[in-house]
Amino acid sequence: MKPKEKILESSFALFREKGFQATGIAEILERAGAYKKTLYDHFKSKDDIGFEYLNYLSEQQRIVMLKVLGKANDMSDFIDKWVNFIVRNQRNTSRKDCPIALFSGEISHLNQFDSYRNRAVQHVLETVEICILKFEPNLRSDLVKSLSYELYMSYLGGLRLYALTKDRKVIERMKSQMIHSAQRLVKV
Repeated sequence: MKPKEKILESSFALFREKGFQATGIAEILERAGAYKKTLYDHFKSKDDIGFEYLNYLSEQQRIVMLKVLGKANDMSDFIDKWVNFIVRNQRNTSRKDCPIALFSGEISHLNQFDSYRNRAVQHVLETVEICILKFEPNLRSDLVKSLSYELYMSYLGGLRLYALTKDRKVIERMKSQMIHSAQRLVKV
């Protein structure tokens, strides 16, 4: 693995485990087995690594959704499989929540991240639109956008509440709300 990849991999793991603010450059370098000069050969600052992390998170979300999309029979099945995948992934991490929302909340006071955060969210919303259009190719574009927002908001809110309560019923409510939103808008 190249030094830049080691630094990114180590940074991303530490951001997931501890959070962006609690992760120091020294920790990143130690975990990556790299020198400060090597880090600064590739990145101007830890913020630059954070920008890369947001891009990575949104691309991972896209990969997951498109993988699930390939196995789904209809919109309800897609939502069911997507939520089930998310829940399985939540079991493997101590920081339960949407990774983009978790990271974005932590850096919300840092203005230099605004455009990167907005781009990451837009990337996910566009992916949700792709998923909707697979099953509803004739749905008006305004309804596709509206449904995309509703599904993503339900996902974010449901995961946040699940992270707070650890109550499995929250996930089932999130899933049923998402399916209801899809059915309601598709009928319009």
